[in-house]
Amino acid sequence: MNFLGVGPLEVALVAIVAVIVLGPERIPGVAVQLARAVRYMRGYATDATADIRKELQELTKEYDEVRKELNEFRSSIGGGFSNIADEVDRTLRASQEKPAVRSSSEAPIIEPGGEPPPKSSGPSTHP
Repeated sequence: MNFLGVGPLEVALVAIVAVIVLGPERIPGVAVQLARAVRYMRGYATDATADIRKELQELTKEYDEVRKELNEFRSSIGGGFSNIADEVDRTLRASQEKPAVRSSSEAPIIEPGGEPPPKSSGPSTHP
């Protein structure tokens, strides 16, 4: 049975080396220090994970708010464009139903602020 890639023979070998290097009187103190270090590292990892989750929740909340605003904006713009398109369609249909009006080519052109030219009874003899 392996735990994290370490089998029972490797654990026994590490224990024998620890007894030889540290001596039997120092092994309990080293084990306590090792347990404290592992506990500290687990606490640090837990705190870091909690901080990351908190930040991700805040970012997710902001993202959802922006997405909601964007969807509202998109729907308001879409409604405006459909109203404009409906108005253009109605205008086109109305213009197709009415007969075209042609102006008379003999009608005088009057400029703004000017007076109409005098009516002539015949064709013009101007060069």
